[in-house]
Amino acid sequence: MKGFITLNEMFNKIKTRGLNTFLDNLSFLGILFVWVFVVLCFGLLYYFLSGPDSALHYTAGGEQVSSIVDTIYFSFVTATTTGFGDILPSGTFKIIVILEVLGGLLLLALVTSKLVSLKQDIILSEIYEISFNEKINRMRSSLLLFRQNISRVISNIDAGTSKKREISDLYIHISALEDSLNDIMSLFAKSGNKHFTKEVDSLNAELILNSIISSFEKLDELVNLMNSRKIEWKREIAVNLMNKCISTNEKIFDRIISSKNLNDKTMAEIKSRKNKAVEILQKGIEHAKDKSPAKLQKDLKGFIEIVE
Repeated sequence: MKGFITLNEMFNKIKTRGLNTFLDNLSFLGILFVWVFVVLCFGLLYYFLSGPDSALHYTAGGEQVSSIVDTIYFSFVTATTTGFGDILPSGTFKIIVILEVLGGLLLLALVTSKLVSLKQDIILSEIYEISFNEKINRMRSSLLLFRQNISRVISNIDAGTSKKREISDLYIHISALEDSLNDIMSLFAKSGNKHFTKEVDSLNAELILNSIISSFEKLDELVNLMNSRKIEWKREIAVNLMNKCISTNEKIFDRIISSKNLNDKTMAEIKSRKNKAVEILQKGIEHAKDKSPAKLQKDLKGFIEIVE
């Protein structure tokens, strides 16, 4: 049936994955050591199993090879498919030679592929590091853009040129902040796969956290300004997004603390700034004039009663 696999297919997949993992974990020196060990084993095999029916013979005089050095030499020549022709096998050694040639070719191919994969790993790691740094810069740029947008709103309010549309669309900027915080949280997420993964260094971690706190401080400035000017900005969607940003921010700090990317002193200073910024924002939300539908309905009802 479609969507199901047989037990044989499942076992084959497990074996294939296990073999691939084993080969990937082998270093170049490890593979080379295995190849040399196999060649030496064949050389000793030629020496100890040599007899009247199966033996190695010199081409020049036809004498049987009795030196262990020559049998190991013949094994290396056979494994590398060099074939000088100075020593020839006889009897069952011909079959063993064929097996050694096949095994030697496979191991040599494995050594060659490992050399190529090492070069590929270097290139891929460099590409990953470049893309990783670009991702960090993009996140910091998105936070900077958020602060610039909030600063523009603040300037318009101070100049008296702000429009209701600009205030009502404030949730759009807050939504962008939430997206940036979610991206940052995924950046600090722990992954079980160690291939081509890179942890954020202490410098970038500190820069990102300071950028997050500066964004919250800029948002605090806007909220307090709107409250002081008695601007009705408090909408359910904006408040919900602010609360989500606060919650995501807490998760980011928890992950960084658990990863221990920053020293205790630096982390304590940043955490103190974060707590202060979040506390100011929460108070600003509480003190804001309520623009919820329930409040509007209540005000409208009271207005109708006065008119009647």
